[in-house]
Amino acid sequence: MSQARRFFSAEEAPLVRAGRVLGLVVVVAGVVERFYAPSALWLDETISVNISSQSLTGIVHALAHDGSPPLYYFLLHFWMLAFGGGDVAVRTLSGLVSVASLPFFWAAGMRLGGRRTAWATLLLSASSPFAIYYATETRMYSLMILLSVLGFLAMARVLEQPTRRRGVALGVVTAAILYTHYWGLYLVGTAGLWLLYRIWRSTHRPGTETDVTARAVRAAFSAMVIGAVCWLPAAPLFVWQTLHTGTPWTGAAGPADVLAIFSQFAGTGPWGQLLMFWLFAVVIFGLFGMPVHRMGLPGSLSGEKAPARYRIVLDLRTRVEARPVAAVLAGTLAAAVVGGAIANAAFVARYTAVVFPLFVLLAALGLTVFADRRIASGLLGLACVAGVLTGLGNNGQQRTQAAQVAAVLNVQAQSGDEVVYCPDQLAPAVDRLLTVPDVTQLTFPRAIGPGLVDWVDYRQVIDHTDVGSFAQEMLSRLSAGHTLWLVYRNGYPGLGGDCGYLDSWLNLLRPAGETVVTQNSGKYLEYENLVRFPS
Repeated sequence: MSQARRFFSAEEAPLVRAGRVLGLVVVVAGVVERFYAPSALWLDETISVNISSQSLTGIVHALAHDGSPPLYYFLLHFWMLAFGGGDVAVRTLSGLVSVASLPFFWAAGMRLGGRRTAWATLLLSASSPFAIYYATETRMYSLMILLSVLGFLAMARVLEQPTRRRGVALGVVTAAILYTHYWGLYLVGTAGLWLLYRIWRSTHRPGTETDVTARAVRAAFSAMVIGAVCWLPAAPLFVWQTLHTGTPWTGAAGPADVLAIFSQFAGTGPWGQLLMFWLFAVVIFGLFGMPVHRMGLPGSLSGEKAPARYRIVLDLRTRVEARPVAAVLAGTLAAAVVGGAIANAAFVARYTAVVFPLFVLLAALGLTVFADRRIASGLLGLACVAGVLTGLGNNGQQRTQAAQVAAVLNVQAQSGDEVVYCPDQLAPAVDRLLTVPDVTQLTFPRAIGPGLVDWVDYRQVIDHTDVGSFAQEMLSRLSAGHTLWLVYRNGYPGLGGDCGYLDSWLNLLRPAGETVVTQNSGKYLEYENLVRFPS
């Protein structure tokens, strides 16, 4: 008799089959949504394409002014050589990487908690609005998720039985994480500290680790060190970027940002709000929860006759299998907050992709505390439905108003006209869609071209740029009889009212400005105005 039939009665077997069908539907829906993105490329995606379109040495040079490590851009470079630089083509790379991560999520859950945890991990990752959304972005976040779950598996394999091949795999994944995003430093550093603690414990507290386990821990630590050493050639670039780029478009990280990961991983909208509370509850269960029947406690703790399978006890000592996952997850986020406060860098939702697999594993563990699998399956089904619906809504939202602005310019602008962007962060997405020949494009504050954003000493450059003088310079470059077009958004993070002031200055110097496109913050994530200043 199969394991399922041993657990379920004959009357419940149809529910098992229904659950399997629902699980298949969830996985298929999650995979399909990973390739659904009707919006044009927004700022970050366009910059990824523009940087990756250069030579390999050009990519490294461009990244010195951007703030990222090079691995994803190298991959995208070769991908575009093979499949082109269209919107669908460049986004497909992230989608395929995200789909490729799903079987590894299952394997990670299997190693952590067995088959129940494995299937819960797979379904939660497949239906996750966070994973679905970033599978449709031309950015490195899907790659971060894949490398993080591969790192978990590589670490588990070395700790299980250290061999040279497994150590090499862990070292390669460690280096790849560091070359993909600098938040990998927080993850690798925290995991390394956890291994160091276990090494110290085996040395100073005999009996806490077996000799075999202690050797495995040392092997894992050595492999990670070798991987980190392989990253050292990129360290000078990292130091330069840390000193001169950062995240000038938002504020520094703070402790409250850690709790925000629940809403970030859940997505927006009513189903996303429901999923946020669901995730909070099951993560607590995953860390502290224990079924009564597994603790040897009576089924009725207060004189009631309820079966033990309906009861859960919270053990503040935490579940043994959850401790390493929770420690690395919390340590990485705490390191990001501290590092962000020191370097004045942001705690941004998409950067947490590096710990997303650990979060999903904790949530999946939380479902295993329900001894009655009908309850666990119902809760898992609710999360999957909420995730798929939220993912569909999030992916369907227009990410940039650049397409609307470019459509007007392509019809009304003439050769010899000038398009000015304030700030420069609005320029790449519009420039990608422009078809008007011989139009001069300049950006505030540096008065340079629209393809990239130069983040070097960004706030200092803004502070030392006089808006009135900039407006006069833009008009002085314009040929007689031609139109100046201003693409701007006032109050853009990090710029204060400078772009609104630029609009006012241009209206003063060249009256009769006409707003052709009005920003729509309700429909677009990246919104902007288009103003026409005729000759």
